[in-house]
Amino acid sequence: MKNILRFFMIITTSLLSTILIIMIIAVICSGLGIMFVVDTMENTTKISIPEAVKEKSSYIYSINNDTGEYDLIYKVTPYTGNAHIDIDIDTLPEYIPAAFVCVEDERFYSHDGVDIKTTAFAVIKEILRCCGIISPEMTGGSTITQQLVKNITGDSEITADRKIREIFRAVNLEKKYTKDEILEKYLNIIYFGQTPDGYNMYGIEAAAIGYFGVSASDLTVAQAASLAAIPTSPNSINPIVDYTANDERKKYCLRKMFEHGIISPFQYEKALNEKLITADKTSDSSLITLSEYPDDFKNPEPTTWVIDTALSEFCDYLCEAENISRDEAMNRFMSGGYELYLTVDEKIQSHLEEKYSDFTYFPENTAEYINENEELVVETAQSAIVVMNYKGQIKGIVGRIGKKTDSFGWNNAIDAHRQPGSTIKPLTVYAYGIENNLLTWSDMFNDTPLTAGTASEEAWPANYTQTYSEKLFTTNEALLNSLNTIPAQLCNRYGTQNIFDFTTSVMRLPLNENTDISYAALSVGATGTGPSLVSLANSYMPFGNGGLYYKAHIINRIKDSSSKRVYVEKDARKGIRVISEETSFIMNKMLRNVITDGTGKNALLTNKQNIGKTGTTEHYRDITFVGLTEDFVSAIWIGYENGTNSYAIKNTNSALVWKKVFGEFADNYVSDARFPECESVIYTDYCAESGMPASKGCTSGGKGFYKSDNCNYCDVKHKNLIRK
Repeated sequence: MKNILRFFMIITTSLLSTILIIMIIAVICSGLGIMFVVDTMENTTKISIPEAVKEKSSYIYSINNDTGEYDLIYKVTPYTGNAHIDIDIDTLPEYIPAAFVCVEDERFYSHDGVDIKTTAFAVIKEILRCCGIISPEMTGGSTITQQLVKNITGDSEITADRKIREIFRAVNLEKKYTKDEILEKYLNIIYFGQTPDGYNMYGIEAAAIGYFGVSASDLTVAQAASLAAIPTSPNSINPIVDYTANDERKKYCLRKMFEHGIISPFQYEKALNEKLITADKTSDSSLITLSEYPDDFKNPEPTTWVIDTALSEFCDYLCEAENISRDEAMNRFMSGGYELYLTVDEKIQSHLEEKYSDFTYFPENTAEYINENEELVVETAQSAIVVMNYKGQIKGIVGRIGKKTDSFGWNNAIDAHRQPGSTIKPLTVYAYGIENNLLTWSDMFNDTPLTAGTASEEAWPANYTQTYSEKLFTTNEALLNSLNTIPAQLCNRYGTQNIFDFTTSVMRLPLNENTDISYAALSVGATGTGPSLVSLANSYMPFGNGGLYYKAHIINRIKDSSSKRVYVEKDARKGIRVISEETSFIMNKMLRNVITDGTGKNALLTNKQNIGKTGTTEHYRDITFVGLTEDFVSAIWIGYENGTNSYAIKNTNSALVWKKVFGEFADNYVSDARFPECESVIYTDYCAESGMPASKGCTSGGKGFYKSDNCNYCDVKHKNLIRK
C-alpha cells in the first residue's frame, strides 16, 4: 500500500513540477512576447506616407516679373529606365480605384489596416504550404494598406517578425490617413512591370500610358481591370507579356466589380467583350508615350544666353568648391540633382535679345581670316552686352548678334577675353592715384609721350589722334578726352607692379601677370588677352555704388533638388569695400564728365544720370563702352571674333550703340535710385596755374572735387602766368 502511495506521490509531484515548469516557461515567453510587441510597436509608430517621388532632375528657374514667382526655364532629366508619374485620385473615374479594391482588398473600407479573416486564411494556407499539402506558390493575405507599407519601407524579407512589423505599421498608417489618401498613394507607388522599350512603370498613370497609351483618367473599364490584374505578378501577368493570363485575372476583377455594384450589367458585358490592344501593337499617333510624358514643358532649342551663362557659372562654382574639371561639373548637372535660381530680369533680357536680333544697331562691315583648314572665311562684326545691378546680379546678357543657333556655344560676354582699350584707365592709374592720395582732380600734366627707352624703344604712346598737343591738362580733362600720354606718365610715376596689384586685387579686374605688368596693358589697355566683358563691367561697379564690390553672378541660389541642402544662398554674396566713398564719388564725377563733355557724349541720357568710358583697341579691331546708370552697370563690346579689317568699324561709336541698345531702356526705367552722395568730399575752385585747390589770389581754372584728406590749397606765389 505504501509503495502505491509513494508511486502516486511521485507521479503527482512530477506532474505538478511539469505544470509549474510549463507555467514558468509560459510566463517567460509571454513576457518576451510582450517585450517584442512593445518594441515592435515603438519601432513602427513613426511610419508616414512620403511626399511624391521627385525625379532626380536638374532645374533652372528665372523670376517672373508679373507674378514675382520663379518660372521653370530649363530642365534636365537623365534617363534611368524608371517612369514614376503621380496622379490625383480625384481625377480618376470611380471604377478605376474600385477595380484595385475589388481584386486586391475587397474589405478595404471596413478594416483598420489588417483584414483578420484574410490574414487567418493566409496563415492556414501557409501552414498547409509548408506541410506540402497545397501548391508551393506564395500565399497572399496582405491588405492594400499592408502592401503600401511594404512599398514605403522596402521591408520585404520573408520572416514572421517582418509580418508583425507590417501589421503594426499598417494599423498606425490607418490612424494617420484617410482611406482615399492611402489608396491614392498605393495607386501611385505600386510597380506595374516593364514596357518593351525598357521603362519600369510605377503608378497607375505610368502603367496606363505604358500599356495603353492613354492617361489613367481615360482608361476604359476593361483597361482598368486589366491593370488591376497586374500587381499580383507584374512581370508575368500583364497584357504584353502574357495576354491570356492577364485576361483571365481581368475577368475575375470585372466579376468582382459587378458583384459589388461598381459597374452595371451593361458595363460588365461590354468590358468582357472588349478586345484590348496594347500600345506596342498599334501605330496610333494620338497615343501618349512614356518618352515624351509627363512634361508639357519643353526646353528651348537651342539653349538661351541666360541658360548658357548660368551653367558656365555653375561649373565655375563646382570646379572651385569640389576641385573637379568643368566637364565633370557639367556632367554632374546633366545627371540631375540641382536647382538653379537666377537673377535675370526677363524684361531687360527680352529687350536686349530684341535689339540683338539683327544688325539694325550694329556695323555690317566684314573681316577675313584663314581657318584651320586653310580656307578663307568672311565674318561680320559681332557684339555682346551685359547688364547687372549694383549687387552684382546679372539682369541681362547677350553673347552675339542674330538668332542663336547652338546650345552651350561661344558667348562673347563671358568667353571672349578682349583688350579693353581705354576703358582700363579709370581702373588702373586714375583710381590708384586718387585712392592713395597721389592724384587729385586738377593735377596738371603735359600732353607729351614718355621718352624713348622708358616704355618703348621710341617715344610712346601716341594718342588716338596720333598727335600730341603739348598742352597742360588736368586729371579730369585727361580722362574725359581719353588721352593716352598722361596715363602712361602716371604708370611711370607709380610703378607698373603697384598699378597691376591694385587693379587686380582691389578693383578685381582679372589680368595676366605674365603679360600685363606693362605700360601698354595698364595705361592704354593693350593687355595680353584681356578680361571678359562681365569682369570689366563688374570692376566698374564701385564707381556707381559708393565703393563696394559684389561679384557678378547670374545664379541667386543653388539647391539640391532632392533635399533641403542649399549650396549657394541669395544672401551669401556680401559686398566688399574696395575703395573709399570719397574715391568712388570723385571717380563718378570724372566719369560723368566723360559723358557730358568727353568721348562718351553720344551716351548722354535725358532722365537718368549716367557715367561711363569708351575704349578702342589698335586699328579699331575692338570698341567698348562701359555705361553706368543710377540703376545698372553695363558694358558693350563690338568687334571681330577672328578676322581683321583695320579701321572697318572706326566710324562706329560704341557709346551711341550702347544708348540705342540699352541706354534708352535704362533712361526710362522707373526707380528712385540715385548715385550715392559723399558730403566729406570738398567741391571748390582750383588754381589755373598750379592745379591745386585755389587760395586767395589764384586765378580759377574751374571747379573740382577733392578728398577731405588730400585738399592742399595752393601756396604758389603767382606771376599772372596764363595757362596755355
